[in-house]
Amino acid sequence: MSLKKKIDRFWSDYNPLAICRRNKLRKRIVNRSATFLCPNCIGGHIFHDLGLQFRSPTVNLMLFQPHFVKFVHDLDGYLAKDFVPFEDPAFTVPCARLGDIDIHFTHYKTLEEGIRKWNERASRMDRNNTFVFLTERDGLSYEEIKSLGKLKVRGLLVFTAHCYPDIPYALHIPKYEASGEVGNILRKSNWDDHREYETYFDFVKWFNEANGGNYDIRPYIL
Repeated sequence: MSLKKKIDRFWSDYNPLAICRRNKLRKRIVNRSATFLCPNCIGGHIFHDLGLQFRSPTVNLMLFQPHFVKFVHDLDGYLAKDFVPFEDPAFTVPCARLGDIDIHFTHYKTLEEGIRKWNERASRMDRNNTFVFLTERDGLSYEEIKSLGKLKVRGLLVFTAHCYPDIPYALHIPKYEASGEVGNILRKSNWDDHREYETYFDFVKWFNEANGGNYDIRPYIL
């Protein structure tokens, strides 16, 4: 771990404002066994902030958004496949394929560690308490976003750069419209560690109250 990361970790652990923020979040959370499937680091951040056990195989790694859509449409099929190692010249982290989707183990030193954690957390999944989140980037299409409405989960949310009035689980973020894709919503405040995504959506209320249906996210938008 670099010196900068060590300093950031120390400040996060002992910053009284960050501690106060996390305590407030943890007091609000009721649904403490949620499975949160997402294609980037947001899952690890949210689980950590809420003090929850990691109940998702997709924590601390990265999938391209279109690959993630394939994954959530066929969870059982992909979870039953064996990992096949490969090298991605664009990344310096361990990588492996599950069938036709690429997994980048961004927070692991070895592929073996990443696969072990994947299997361990996959075994904790609660299929009746599953939430799915992704963002419009990596070439994710309208058709792919629309197809997610067929899922049978408790909660579904997509942060989008474009406005899709016909998709009740799409949360349009106008600041990203010009670029055509959602940017770095993990950006962190140096004051209390809150992340950009917290300014758009109440994830705690969503975890506590969402119950499938038509995936209307309006009650949770900030």
